[in-house]
Amino acid sequence: MIIISLIINSLLFFLLLNFTYMKKKRENRNYPDKPFAKMVFFPIALGIVFTLIMDVFKGIMIYQFMLFAAVAFLLYWIFYVFNKK
Repeated sequence: MIIISLIINSLLFFLLLNFTYMKKKRENRNYPDKPFAKMVFFPIALGIVFTLIMDVFKGIMIYQFMLFAAVAFLLYWIFYVFNKK
């Protein structure tokens, strides 16, 4: 799933950052070339960073849910099970 997310994010960044360049280059063949690093590496780097950040947030959310479930179980046990005895 991470690979698919990485590919989609990289393609989106590539299209967003190079759309106007490709449009101008198609209209005028003498338009100056864009450096390869700015055209390809920068969108891929942004896609990698965005994918990593989103996966970390997903991991944090799952961790927080597990922590909430553990605390909820502990509180239930303290207030309902432990007080009956």
